[in-house]
Amino acid sequence: MGGIKVLYLDDELDLLDLAVGFFEDENLQLDTCADVETAINLVRCNDYAVVLSDANMPSGSGHDFFQRLREELHYEGKLILVTGNLQAPGTREDAHYDVLIYKPIKFLDLVERVKLLLGP
Repeated sequence: MGGIKVLYLDDELDLLDLAVGFFEDENLQLDTCADVETAINLVRCNDYAVVLSDANMPSGSGHDFFQRLREELHYEGKLILVTGNLQAPGTREDAHYDVLIYKPIKFLDLVERVKLLLGP
């Protein structure tokens, strides 16, 4: 799976730092950022197969971020929403994401979900 790029947006920098090692172990390049506008710019400039986002951040919601990706940038890759809210509103279709993952994150499971989305 070498050469596949993944973007992870979250305002918890320690979480992002931990995630990088798990993705590198599986030969997946993980770019990280902590605010929505930086993430939008990264998606404009890179070919990400999967984008992950926290649901609630000071710079905006994951739902709004995903909607912008789909509508403004016409992003067609896979989207994973990460939330600590066990009562996350909306269906996947309404919220513009492919997979919903609940915190606390098990990074091995997260990597496996990404690999499943990418297919064989």
